[in-house]
Amino acid sequence: MKLDDIIKTPNKGIILIGTNLGLDKQNYTNLKGLIGSKIQVDKIDGTKCELDVLDISISFSIANHPLIGINVKHSGDIEDIKKGTQIVRFL
Repeated sequence: MKLDDIIKTPNKGIILIGTNLGLDKQNYTNLKGLIGSKIQVDKIDGTKCELDVLDISISFSIANHPLIGINVKHSGDIEDIKKGTQIVRFL
């Protein structure tokens, strides 16, 4: 999943927003089961980090593409994450 935006909110903390056009619509409900797990993020500079998943939300763009919001626990690694970063797998 490629990150399209990173939002820092006072209430929810840090939310990574991305799209995954290859995600099967039946798999959307399975994403909620990933709360409490970790994601691996491959940063643009070539380094990797793991982040704890606090919550996941799914919405759809006007073109009916899935927009996935992943609320993650604050970490020092977050500061280096930029748009275009890849979330490569759920751990």
